[in-house]
Amino acid sequence: MKKNHKGTLITIASMAVAVIVAMATIQSTQASIDFWLEKPSCLTSGLNQITVYCHNGGGMDGDFNLVVTFVNATFSKQTDMPYKMLDSSTVSLKFVLHKGDSSQKLIYFEPVNEISVFSISVSLQATSLIQFLKSNQLYPTQLSYHWNETAQAYNCTDTQ
Repeated sequence: MKKNHKGTLITIASMAVAVIVAMATIQSTQASIDFWLEKPSCLTSGLNQITVYCHNGGGMDGDFNLVVTFVNATFSKQTDMPYKMLDSSTVSLKFVLHKGDSSQKLIYFEPVNEISVFSISVSLQATSLIQFLKSNQLYPTQLSYHWNETAQAYNCTDTQ
């Protein structure tokens, strides 16, 4: 009975190692997308711009959308095409990155008049179910700004 138990444990351990190796292989041969927002420390009450960055650190091409969402601010059509407006405060940007490639896009927007707080966030939307996509926690994907009456500007309140 002990031999069967030992053989079962070896079989289970072998299967676990095989699954781990298979997952690592799949992830290393898929697109691995890092994306983040530039972090301006100060913005105006009028037209502003912010840069969205992305990088493919995986082993395959990545085909994805970055969705930029504003709260208490509106997207400006001064932004260069291509993009798809989902509503006045949300836009979807299409990217195709080869392995090792990086890209950036300048986004124009305006805080809503007489608002004291607004925020910007970016999220990743896969266009294929077989891609491994992730955000990089070292970089900001959401920023908040508060009105500073003395400076007559919006100051970033995120410490990341």
